[in-house]
Amino acid sequence: MRCFRLLAPALLLFATASAQLEPPPGPAAPMPAANDTDPSYRLAAGDSLSVNLYGEPDMSASQRLDNNGVLRLPMIGEVKLGGLTVREAEATLEKLYQSRELLKKPLVTINVSNYALREVSVLGAVRSPGNFQFPKETTSLDIADLITRLGGFTPTAKSDAVSVIRRKPDGTEEVTTVDVERMISGRRRGDSTRREFAVFPGDRIWVPERLF
Repeated sequence: MRCFRLLAPALLLFATASAQLEPPPGPAAPMPAANDTDPSYRLAAGDSLSVNLYGEPDMSASQRLDNNGVLRLPMIGEVKLGGLTVREAEATLEKLYQSRELLKKPLVTINVSNYALREVSVLGAVRSPGNFQFPKETTSLDIADLITRLGGFTPTAKSDAVSVIRRKPDGTEEVTTVDVERMISGRRRGDSTRREFAVFPGDRIWVPERLF
Protein backbone atom coordinates (compact mmCIF):
# COMPACT_ATOMS: atom_id res chain seq x y z
CA MET A 1 0.00 0.00 0.00
CA ARG A 2 2.85 2.37 0.88
CA CYS A 3 4.57 1.48 -2.39
CA PHE A 4 1.43 2.34 -4.42
CA ARG A 5 1.19 5.72 -2.65
CA LEU A 6 4.76 6.48 -3.66
CA LEU A 7 4.27 5.42 -7.29
CA ALA A 8 0.92 7.17 -7.91
CA PRO A 9 2.33 10.71 -8.24
CA ALA A 10 5.01 9.47 -10.63
CA LEU A 11 2.47 7.65 -12.81
CA LEU A 12 0.26 10.77 -12.91
CA LEU A 13 3.24 12.93 -13.90
CA PHE A 14 4.20 10.46 -16.68
CA ALA A 15 0.66 10.37 -18.08
CA THR A 16 0.49 14.17 -18.10
CA ALA A 17 3.81 14.49 -19.90
CA SER A 18 2.78 11.89 -22.50
CA ALA A 19 -0.45 13.74 -23.22
CA GLN A 20 1.47 16.97 -23.74
CA LEU A 21 3.83 15.26 -26.21
CA GLU A 22 0.99 14.05 -28.49
CA PRO A 23 0.73 16.35 -31.54
CA PRO A 24 -2.52 18.29 -31.86
CA PRO A 25 -4.88 17.08 -34.60
CA GLY A 26 -4.23 18.74 -37.96
CA PRO A 27 -6.76 21.02 -39.61
CA ALA A 28 -9.61 19.31 -41.40
CA ALA A 29 -9.14 18.95 -45.13
CA PRO A 30 -11.18 21.46 -47.13
CA MET A 31 -14.26 20.10 -48.82
CA PRO A 32 -14.68 20.32 -52.62
CA ALA A 33 -16.69 23.33 -53.74
CA ALA A 34 -20.39 22.61 -54.05
CA ASN A 35 -21.79 22.65 -57.58
CA ASP A 36 -24.86 24.88 -57.60
CA THR A 37 -25.35 24.73 -61.39
CA ASP A 38 -27.31 22.00 -63.14
CA PRO A 39 -24.62 19.58 -64.45
CA SER A 40 -26.62 19.11 -67.67
CA TYR A 41 -26.70 22.85 -68.44
CA ARG A 42 -24.85 23.68 -71.67
CA LEU A 43 -22.39 26.54 -71.37
CA ALA A 44 -22.74 29.42 -73.81
CA ALA A 45 -20.76 32.47 -74.87
CA GLY A 46 -21.12 35.24 -72.30
CA ASP A 47 -21.57 32.96 -69.30
CA SER A 48 -19.38 33.92 -66.33
CA LEU A 49 -17.82 30.84 -64.74
CA SER A 50 -16.23 30.09 -61.40
CA VAL A 51 -13.72 27.27 -61.88
CA ASN A 52 -12.51 25.66 -58.64
CA LEU A 53 -9.80 23.02 -58.23
CA TYR A 54 -10.03 21.04 -55.01
CA GLY A 55 -7.01 21.78 -52.84
CA GLU A 56 -5.49 24.17 -55.40
CA PRO A 57 -6.88 27.66 -54.71
CA ASP A 58 -4.08 29.35 -56.67
CA MET A 59 -5.21 27.55 -59.83
CA SER A 60 -8.88 28.42 -59.46
CA ALA A 61 -10.29 31.27 -61.52
CA SER A 62 -13.39 33.29 -62.36
CA GLN A 63 -13.66 34.07 -66.05
CA ARG A 64 -16.23 34.86 -68.73
CA LEU A 65 -16.63 32.74 -71.84
CA ASP A 66 -15.80 34.94 -74.82
CA ASN A 67 -17.92 35.20 -77.98
CA ASN A 68 -16.42 31.94 -79.23
CA GLY A 69 -17.15 30.07 -75.99
CA VAL A 70 -13.46 30.09 -75.00
CA LEU A 71 -12.19 30.31 -71.41
CA ARG A 72 -8.67 31.36 -70.40
CA LEU A 73 -7.21 29.62 -67.36
CA PRO A 74 -3.88 29.84 -65.50
CA MET A 75 -1.28 27.29 -66.66
CA ILE A 76 -3.64 25.92 -69.32
CA GLY A 77 -4.43 28.89 -71.52
CA GLU A 78 -7.41 28.90 -73.87
CA VAL A 79 -9.98 26.12 -73.69
CA LYS A 80 -13.22 25.98 -75.68
CA LEU A 81 -16.03 25.04 -73.29
CA GLY A 82 -18.99 26.64 -75.04
CA GLY A 83 -21.55 24.03 -76.09
CA LEU A 84 -20.43 21.53 -73.43
CA THR A 85 -22.52 20.62 -70.42
CA VAL A 86 -21.11 21.63 -67.03
CA ARG A 87 -20.21 18.00 -66.34
CA GLU A 88 -18.48 17.64 -69.72
CA ALA A 89 -16.55 20.87 -69.16
CA GLU A 90 -15.36 19.68 -65.74
CA ALA A 91 -14.17 16.38 -67.25
CA THR A 92 -12.41 18.23 -70.09
CA LEU A 93 -10.43 20.40 -67.68
CA GLU A 94 -9.54 17.45 -65.44
CA LYS A 95 -8.11 15.59 -68.46
CA LEU A 96 -6.08 18.65 -69.47
CA TYR A 97 -4.56 19.05 -66.01
CA GLN A 98 -3.64 15.36 -66.02
CA SER A 99 -2.32 15.14 -69.59
CA ARG A 100 -0.07 18.15 -69.05
CA GLU A 101 1.15 16.63 -65.77
CA LEU A 102 0.05 19.64 -63.75
CA LEU A 103 -2.03 17.62 -61.28
CA LYS A 104 -2.25 13.88 -60.63
CA LYS A 105 -5.89 13.62 -59.62
CA PRO A 106 -7.57 16.97 -60.29
CA LEU A 107 -11.12 17.56 -59.11
CA VAL A 108 -12.73 20.44 -60.97
CA THR A 109 -16.02 22.11 -60.05
CA ILE A 110 -17.64 24.66 -62.37
CA ASN A 111 -20.41 27.02 -61.35
CA VAL A 112 -22.11 29.62 -63.53
CA SER A 113 -21.97 32.84 -61.53
CA ASN A 114 -23.76 34.93 -64.15
CA TYR A 115 -25.75 33.74 -67.15
CA ALA A 116 -25.42 35.43 -70.53
CA LEU A 117 -28.51 37.13 -71.90
CA ARG A 118 -30.36 34.71 -74.16
CA GLU A 119 -33.07 36.12 -76.39
CA VAL A 120 -35.04 35.19 -79.45
CA SER A 121 -36.89 37.71 -81.59
CA VAL A 122 -40.51 36.92 -82.53
CA LEU A 123 -42.25 39.35 -84.88
CA GLY A 124 -45.34 39.36 -87.04
CA ALA A 125 -48.78 37.93 -86.34
CA VAL A 126 -48.42 36.96 -82.67
CA ARG A 127 -50.25 38.53 -79.75
CA SER A 128 -47.11 39.72 -77.95
CA PRO A 129 -44.36 40.31 -80.51
CA GLY A 130 -40.86 41.29 -79.43
CA ASN A 131 -37.79 39.78 -77.80
CA PHE A 132 -38.29 36.79 -75.53
CA GLN A 133 -35.66 36.08 -72.88
CA PHE A 134 -34.91 32.43 -72.23
CA PRO A 135 -35.43 31.18 -68.66
CA LYS A 136 -32.34 30.56 -66.54
CA GLU A 137 -30.32 27.47 -67.55
CA THR A 138 -32.46 27.00 -70.67
CA THR A 139 -30.56 26.74 -73.95
CA SER A 140 -33.44 25.95 -76.33
CA LEU A 141 -37.23 26.09 -76.52
CA ASP A 142 -39.79 24.30 -78.63
CA ILE A 143 -41.29 26.79 -81.11
CA ALA A 144 -44.90 25.84 -80.29
CA ASP A 145 -44.24 26.34 -76.57
CA LEU A 146 -42.60 29.70 -77.33
CA ILE A 147 -45.58 30.92 -79.36
CA THR A 148 -47.90 29.83 -76.55
CA ARG A 149 -45.86 31.82 -74.02
CA LEU A 150 -46.30 34.88 -76.22
CA GLY A 151 -50.10 34.56 -76.14
CA GLY A 152 -50.49 32.56 -79.33
CA PHE A 153 -51.13 33.59 -82.91
CA THR A 154 -53.43 36.40 -84.01
CA PRO A 155 -56.53 35.36 -86.02
CA THR A 156 -54.86 36.43 -89.28
CA ALA A 157 -51.60 34.49 -88.70
CA LYS A 158 -50.37 32.09 -91.37
CA SER A 159 -49.27 29.69 -88.67
CA ASP A 160 -48.45 26.87 -91.08
CA ALA A 161 -45.58 28.83 -92.63
CA VAL A 162 -43.57 30.37 -89.78
CA SER A 163 -40.05 31.41 -90.77
CA VAL A 164 -37.09 30.77 -88.47
CA ILE A 165 -33.94 32.67 -89.44
CA ARG A 166 -30.74 31.32 -87.89
CA ARG A 167 -27.18 32.56 -88.32
CA LYS A 168 -24.74 29.73 -88.95
CA PRO A 169 -21.11 29.65 -87.70
CA ASP A 170 -19.83 30.79 -91.09
CA GLY A 171 -21.95 33.96 -90.88
CA THR A 172 -24.57 32.97 -93.45
CA GLU A 173 -28.25 32.81 -92.58
CA GLU A 174 -30.45 29.74 -92.84
CA VAL A 175 -34.23 30.12 -93.19
CA THR A 176 -36.51 27.24 -92.21
CA THR A 177 -40.28 27.20 -92.71
CA VAL A 178 -42.10 25.49 -89.84
CA ASP A 179 -45.73 24.34 -89.75
CA VAL A 180 -46.42 25.34 -86.14
CA GLU A 181 -50.18 25.04 -86.60
CA ARG A 182 -49.82 21.34 -87.28
CA MET A 183 -47.76 20.91 -84.11
CA ILE A 184 -50.30 22.69 -81.94
CA SER A 185 -53.29 20.89 -83.53
CA GLY A 186 -51.64 17.52 -83.00
CA ARG A 187 -51.11 18.23 -79.31
CA ARG A 188 -54.72 19.28 -78.91
CA ARG A 189 -55.82 15.96 -80.43
CA GLY A 190 -53.46 14.08 -78.12
CA ASP A 191 -51.25 12.94 -81.00
CA SER A 192 -48.73 10.50 -79.55
CA THR A 193 -46.12 11.44 -82.19
CA ARG A 194 -45.18 14.79 -80.69
CA ARG A 195 -43.50 17.06 -83.26
CA GLU A 196 -41.04 19.65 -82.07
CA PHE A 197 -38.76 22.28 -83.55
CA ALA A 198 -36.14 23.78 -81.26
CA VAL A 199 -35.32 27.49 -81.36
CA PHE A 200 -32.10 28.85 -79.90
CA PRO A 201 -30.86 32.21 -78.60
CA GLY A 202 -30.20 34.56 -81.49
CA ASP A 203 -32.87 33.04 -83.74
CA ARG A 204 -35.35 35.38 -85.42
CA ILE A 205 -38.91 34.20 -85.96
CA TRP A 206 -41.32 35.77 -88.43
CA VAL A 207 -45.04 34.90 -88.46
CA PRO A 208 -46.65 36.12 -91.71
CA GLU A 209 -50.30 37.05 -92.13
CA ARG A 210 -52.72 35.26 -94.38
CA LEU A 211 -53.70 36.92 -97.64
CA PHE A 212 -57.47 36.94 -97.96
